[in-house]
Amino acid sequence: MFGIDLGKYRTLVVSIFLFLLFDLGVLVLNFVISSQIAHDAEAVNLAGRQRMLSQRTAKAALQIEKQAASDTPDRKLPAELANAAEIFDRTLRAFMQGGETVSGSGSPLALAPLDDAEAQAILQRAAAVWTPYRQAMQAALAPGANADAVAALVQRAEAANLELLGLMNDLTTRMESIAASKAKNLRMVQVGGITLATINFVIILVHFIGHLRRADRDLEHARKQTDDILKTTQEGLFLLDPDYRIGSQHSRALGGMLGSEKPGGASLIDLLRPAVSQKTLDTAREYIDLLLKHDVKERLVASLNPLDRVEINLSSAPGDTSQRYLKFAFNRVTENKRVTHLLVTANDITKRVELERDLKESEERSASQMSMLVELLRVDPAAMQEFLSGAGSALEHMNSLLKDQTEGREAHSTRINGIYRVAHRLKGDAAALGLTSLAANVHGLESLLTELRERATLTGENFLPVTVRVKSLFADLESIQNVVARVAQMRSTVLVEAPRPAVDADAQALAFVQQWRAFAHQIAQRRHKQVELSYGGLDLAELPAVQRETILSVVNQFIRNAIVHGIETPDERRLRGKPVAGRLAVYVMRNEEGGLALSFRDDGQGISVEGIRQAALKSGRLAPERAHTATDRELIGLIFEPGLSTQGSADEDAGRGAGLDAVKEMVVGQGGRIRIGTTRGEYCHFRVALPAPAEQPDVAAAQPANQEIQT
Repeated sequence: MFGIDLGKYRTLVVSIFLFLLFDLGVLVLNFVISSQIAHDAEAVNLAGRQRMLSQRTAKAALQIEKQAASDTPDRKLPAELANAAEIFDRTLRAFMQGGETVSGSGSPLALAPLDDAEAQAILQRAAAVWTPYRQAMQAALAPGANADAVAALVQRAEAANLELLGLMNDLTTRMESIAASKAKNLRMVQVGGITLATINFVIILVHFIGHLRRADRDLEHARKQTDDILKTTQEGLFLLDPDYRIGSQHSRALGGMLGSEKPGGASLIDLLRPAVSQKTLDTAREYIDLLLKHDVKERLVASLNPLDRVEINLSSAPGDTSQRYLKFAFNRVTENKRVTHLLVTANDITKRVELERDLKESEERSASQMSMLVELLRVDPAAMQEFLSGAGSALEHMNSLLKDQTEGREAHSTRINGIYRVAHRLKGDAAALGLTSLAANVHGLESLLTELRERATLTGENFLPVTVRVKSLFADLESIQNVVARVAQMRSTVLVEAPRPAVDADAQALAFVQQWRAFAHQIAQRRHKQVELSYGGLDLAELPAVQRETILSVVNQFIRNAIVHGIETPDERRLRGKPVAGRLAVYVMRNEEGGLALSFRDDGQGISVEGIRQAALKSGRLAPERAHTATDRELIGLIFEPGLSTQGSADEDAGRGAGLDAVKEMVVGQGGRIRIGTTRGEYCHFRVALPAPAEQPDVAAAQPANQEIQT
């Protein structure tokens, strides 16, 4: 054929040529007849619509007559009648003479005149009925038309409605008959063409099956190679469609990464939802949508990948959760320059992340130890030994409180307040020595206790985070002790007992005074204030350990309280005619009974009785009627209550109502007394009396009544 040797493909080519020839003939006849049937179907639809329009015009005419006498006639009815009449008229003329009308969807539609004699006869009779009916409509719808025109329209509608409906039914029936005849011819053509095509198809099938078998073998071989690759690769490979669904072909490793046995066909977003945060999920969805837009350059958005490193938390059993890190890489799959899918590669980078995290923790640990070493080198060895002794006792006390398993709201509150007092004291002592990292850790413990205070219900399990935090404080204290021991070895000094300064040494140069000043300046700097601290009296190194630790802690709390609540800013002090720097005066003397007398005075703004009243109302510590009748003495006494603070929000210096509560607990626990003198705008003066260590505190001395308040 045409000088081409087709060889073994001759029969196949001839069969295909005949098949195409038969198909082409059937296709041409099918197209011609189908076009005619489509035209007839449109005509049937329009004829059916003519029935509906005749009914609509009659209905609209009756409604216009009914509402003509109404005070508020419906203005839409005339327009509806005119529109229906216009469509009916145009369609009728298009059937008869050819022309343009509107389709059922409202778009323009051109019609050829009906070439059936019987249909034309029906149309002629319909035109004879419609013409006077149409004229009556125009008269009734003309501007200024009267009720007579409307009545004439209604009369004409009643006469023409049924006749038009019958004629349009006849037209519809005739058009359906014509369409059915053409459909019958089309079926005969299709049956003949299909018969010939089937014979050719059998011939083609015999030759083609051989080729298909060979192709199937090649395809099976290729599929097996693909399966082997997907089974052995350690990466998660899959295709992602625009609906976020994973393709059926994916690597075996993907299921383990996503925690799904059959990820194929599932939504990637749904698989990630229980394992990642909602924010990560929303960002991932937006990123995938961005990649699927063909007009967005892939390189521009590659750096925005929110799944470049994502933490996955998978639950294999109740209470058994594994954490891993995955990295997803996305590449576009395009077809005709349109993005159809995304090729996604998932890698488990858990080991790499853990290695990076361990390296970072090691660096932070080294930096923390170096920072701790620098802090410890600045502290007097004797003061450090005293602090470590007191801190160890404080942590043991916290631990004993946590071991108490007594349930109930009151028992839990007592436990929280007890730990709070010890923690606040420990934080103040650590901050006074410049141990900022330890003070920050204790501050975190206070935050946990504050959260427990605010809970409506408490159980023993709620104290688990507190126990963990106390355990970390033990570890910090042990680290400090180890560093102190190393420093002592480097200094060739055994820090067993602090050296006692000479009795006649200048009081201002004593180590504990220097620490008080450094602590005061540290808080003042954070508060943008200025302070000066002076000391007179005993060298605390001469005192027994119990008294020495008590005096140091009490003064630390008084310093913090005075700077936060009492001392004004430099600008405020200038306006009041005071020196720019606030003055703190501390005195420690022996009293006549052999005990100690501590005096702490600041020249700040004094105690705000009204501020205490409002804080007590806000915390619910006082009822409104009691708050307004309480004396100044009673209100000032509340500053020693746990959890009461006049500061609006808590920070590392104040705001949690624990400082003076800790002071009261230390003083009355030793049978001491506290007296307060204050004048608003001028000063605040605390006087603390402690008995000699040999004296046992009596019951009365431990009661709140011993908080003597003088205003």
